[in-house]
Amino acid sequence: MNIRRGWFLAAVALAACVDGPTRASVLPVLDDVGTGNWATVSAGQAHTCALDLRGHAYCWGSNQFGQLGVSLADSVCGSSGAAYACSLAPVLVGGTILFQSISAGGIHTCGISVQQQLYCWGGNTQFQLGDEIPSGPTMIQPDPFGRYLQVSAGFQHTCAVRTDGHAVCWGSNDQGEVGDGTSGATPYPVPVSGGQLFASLSAGQFRTCGILRSGLMQCWGASWLYRHDGVEYTAATFTPVTVNQTPALTSLSVGTFSTCGLAGSGTAYCWEANPRGEMGDGTTDGTTVPTAVSGSVQFTQITGGQLQTCAVAVSGVGYCWGDNTFGELGLPPGSLVERCGAQQLPCATRPTAVFGEQSFITISTGFGSHTCGVTTHHNVYCWGLGTSGQRGDGTAGYAVSVPVKIASPE
Repeated sequence: MNIRRGWFLAAVALAACVDGPTRASVLPVLDDVGTGNWATVSAGQAHTCALDLRGHAYCWGSNQFGQLGVSLADSVCGSSGAAYACSLAPVLVGGTILFQSISAGGIHTCGISVQQQLYCWGGNTQFQLGDEIPSGPTMIQPDPFGRYLQVSAGFQHTCAVRTDGHAVCWGSNDQGEVGDGTSGATPYPVPVSGGQLFASLSAGQFRTCGILRSGLMQCWGASWLYRHDGVEYTAATFTPVTVNQTPALTSLSVGTFSTCGLAGSGTAYCWEANPRGEMGDGTTDGTTVPTAVSGSVQFTQITGGQLQTCAVAVSGVGYCWGDNTFGELGLPPGSLVERCGAQQLPCATRPTAVFGEQSFITISTGFGSHTCGVTTHHNVYCWGLGTSGQRGDGTAGYAVSVPVKIASPE
């Protein structure tokens, strides 16, 4: 058993084996009344960040490593013996800086300003901020002279696409997730091997994948496969490898154990490990071949997390599948009958509509056990685990299995 597999099994063993951990006896009415001011949202491990319609950045949840980008002294989460700073509601990040995109990772956050400058802040345990300074709530610019189109904050590494299409990565590199042919943590942005031009990329927990401007897809880092009742990676690729795909994918999202993407038709495909049904094909069997998600629903956006996957349908309805131990699928209590893994934890192996059937613009689920989405009325709803305040609803409650609306900035 490798160390990473040991971590996974230990985390699962600690999870509560209940379907829909909320104690609410009456489900809320989710009619999405009122127009908010949110544009996009990104769920990390124990924190969440979002942009308002003007481009101001806000974050909430754990600030143990400065991942909220502000100093907090009056709000704490956790037990008395292991308390840490957190915010139960959105706090403004970066002052007057206006962002065009934001990405929440494991314990760090990165964003691209409207001037196409890249900023990162939070934990720097593996140099995932692109600098050798200690971690903290100070905003860091890993490359003040570069200009960027996209950034993706992984679990402990970060990758970005420059305006010229070249990809750079930095941070944790034990499994080759930086993609420059080396191993070991990389403190500064380094070019991904091969010199290909990228349209987009996604940094996961142990690997990175990107779509080239040519339409081909390349991945590097750990490759996972489900074996018996555990998860083991079969190979570590330190330079990009082209993934055979039929049909070609136009977008993708790398999670912890699986990778998912969308074809031009809107059909979702997933592959790799599948211990909690996060591939959405009705099984818990893994595969190295991109496999169509069950059902006939066509999607416009997809997001991969730790053990769960979510997507927005063409109709705007949100769908999630995979692990539901902490309510991260957004389903009413008692609505699931499936159980996955040796611990027989609640799960959905096929896409299931998020409770309330609001019309979403985007949904994000990350390396933890919570999910957030922005509706067409520009309101943010979050659901799942909330012990660090990552739901942003003003509480540090254990878990909520149906979406709750958070406050909108003025």
